[in-house]
Amino acid sequence: MANFEGPILQGTVATAYKTAAALWSVGSHRVMLYELEFGQTGALASTDCQCQWDLSVFSSTNILTATTVVVNKLDPADATAVTIFANNATTELTYTTAGAGLALKNWGINQRGSYRWRALDDGDNIIIPATNLTGVGLRVLSSNFTGSAVGNLSFVER
Repeated sequence: MANFEGPILQGTVATAYKTAAALWSVGSHRVMLYELEFGQTGALASTDCQCQWDLSVFSSTNILTATTVVVNKLDPADATAVTIFANNATTELTYTTAGAGLALKNWGINQRGSYRWRALDDGDNIIIPATNLTGVGLRVLSSNFTGSAVGNLSFVER
């Protein structure tokens, strides 16, 4: 097993959800998401406002336009990740419908705040199956904040 970390980024938060990070399998490895750290940066809105963050499942990347990123190895001796990671989407994924995995996690945080989610143990990890093009996306929206969304997503390949 190898641990990796990818940078969460959405250049401009908008009033509709925009994907800040997407992580998906190529079919050869199971992936365990164990930590998310995220927040906002840039000019603050003139009125205090919230950012809504959502972690949801998808099973196709055919309409995604985003920056593919080579994730960091947390142990330099590990092999390069085979899982695909992308951030700063300009077109959105089609997320799985409600009741079938949409909104695995959902957070509302103040524009001045940040948040950290961490699995307490291996049984709490979010699992991405070894099924090609199946994964999770972290997306954000806000009614007033238009700065950037940033953070880190940490995962293990098995």
